[in-house]
Amino acid sequence: MKHLFIFLTLTSLLLAACGSTPTPDLEATVRAAVAATQTAPDLEATVQAAVEATQAAPDLEATVQAAIAATQAAQPTEMAAPEPTNTPVPPINTPMPEPPTHTPVSEPVGDTPTPPPPITGAVGSVACIYYVAPGGSDDAPGTEAQPWATFQHAADTAQPGDSVCFRDGDYPTEEAHLTRSGTADAAITFIAYPGESPILDGGGSAGGLLILDQGTSYLRISGFILRNFGCWGIDLTGENRHIQLDHLDIGGGEAGVHFTVGDSGQPAQYGPVENMTLADSRIHDCQYTAVDCTPGPCNEMAFRSLEIYGAGLGEASFAADGLAVEKGMDILVEDCYIHDNGGDGIDLNSRDRAGNVPGIIVHRNRVIRNHQNGIKLWAGGRMENNIVWGQGNSAVWVGVFPSTMEVVNNTIAYNMWDPAYSEHNWAFVAGYPEEMESPPVALTLVNNIFAFNADPTGEPTGIYLGPGVNLVRENHNLYWSRVDGEITAEFVSGREDSDFTRAEIADGTWASYTGQGQGNITSEPLFGADWPEVDLRLQADSPAVNAGGAVGAPADDIEGRPRDTIPDIGAYEW
Repeated sequence: MKHLFIFLTLTSLLLAACGSTPTPDLEATVRAAVAATQTAPDLEATVQAAVEATQAAPDLEATVQAAIAATQAAQPTEMAAPEPTNTPVPPINTPMPEPPTHTPVSEPVGDTPTPPPPITGAVGSVACIYYVAPGGSDDAPGTEAQPWATFQHAADTAQPGDSVCFRDGDYPTEEAHLTRSGTADAAITFIAYPGESPILDGGGSAGGLLILDQGTSYLRISGFILRNFGCWGIDLTGENRHIQLDHLDIGGGEAGVHFTVGDSGQPAQYGPVENMTLADSRIHDCQYTAVDCTPGPCNEMAFRSLEIYGAGLGEASFAADGLAVEKGMDILVEDCYIHDNGGDGIDLNSRDRAGNVPGIIVHRNRVIRNHQNGIKLWAGGRMENNIVWGQGNSAVWVGVFPSTMEVVNNTIAYNMWDPAYSEHNWAFVAGYPEEMESPPVALTLVNNIFAFNADPTGEPTGIYLGPGVNLVRENHNLYWSRVDGEITAEFVSGREDSDFTRAEIADGTWASYTGQGQGNITSEPLFGADWPEVDLRLQADSPAVNAGGAVGAPADDIEGRPRDTIPDIGAYEW
């Protein structure tokens, strides 16, 4: 608890620094604060030490001026003005450049998609109304022959229904505020010219790059690379609705995309963010959580086809997550590749203490090698067709608050194997008495594979079902992790030992105590490849093939293949 309080204190200090002005060297500030807290004897002294350490940081204005003086401004390159055209711009089909090389602790390859699968080009066609290009002028009319020069001018000028196309090149950008909204029938679009990759560059001194002020709505931002900013690449401050962000490559800073303003666990200062889509993008190498809704709420959000990696790995990064939403309902996370982050891969509803949040869906994701939990759903939802391997702690953690959970056709295997960042815990946890003594969890657990989950010493670990768990359905799961304790069921009464062995699942003992367990299997799943390559596709003779239950199973598998009338167990259909 002490460490959590320290984290929130320092986070609040840093959030205060991520305002509308450039920030000083936050890394040095945080390190000083952390060093001070390590010598403090108690909580009060710890927090005071942290505050004093941050106050000792260099003067903000002086720091910024020094940074600006040390940074050579990128000079725009003169380019020949293109011939005027009135033809619509076709879809952008050229992949964006690869991000800087990121080397994870280990490099398994079997289930790892070939990067960068998300970034494949903008969706739909756009007719350019205005143009922006390096070497342009904000005093120009914004035509293709006489383009504008800056994002800020484009944002200040565009009207509902306008599309502004950005030509290739670098755009020095520092906190461009977007204040104009489109309408339901006429959004404002800022988009890369087809086949080109404009770069918004903060030069190392910008606090943020694109800031959607309170209430700015009905916008699309597509096709940009965002670099060299201190705080947030894109910041939606509140009351922002119907925003589409797609085909972006955002690297560095404290967070790539941030939603709402305020302290963790507190009401948002400027209201919620709603009806937002973030898709077909890569967000990576952030100091803290890469895609972050703190404090929320973020409602009716779709996170689709994202690659998120490298968040929270540095010193004083507090093991931050890949994708995290503190509060919100109707959240979809699908077809994402979330890997090699210092904290959790996906962390939803950590401050929705009332629980039973509607509309949480997490499916068809590859969640790999995150150093804490892979998927953490605090207050309910449905997760299906996910593969979760290589996490450093419990692969899946659900039901911290009152919850209705459906966990269907997931493959959860080879977690807690890498000794560089792993520690022992259960592979799957539901209803653990953490923030509540006995959170009530109505749990459906069907067609999942739990296999080869172990700690760095090789001791395997099973799944945990807490005292408040009510098994709505538990059937057609494959258990192959811990022979003397595949299931720990704290809710079971009339039995001294809450651990059920592999043999007790097979011989009907588990079924006799719970009334569940139909079609469960206790055999090796026969994956395509073991650790460290790890390919969780099933071999033809796997016992999981044609062994699942049809009730509640998704129609397709993780790769979109139709499932048979009798589906396979796990995320893949053979």
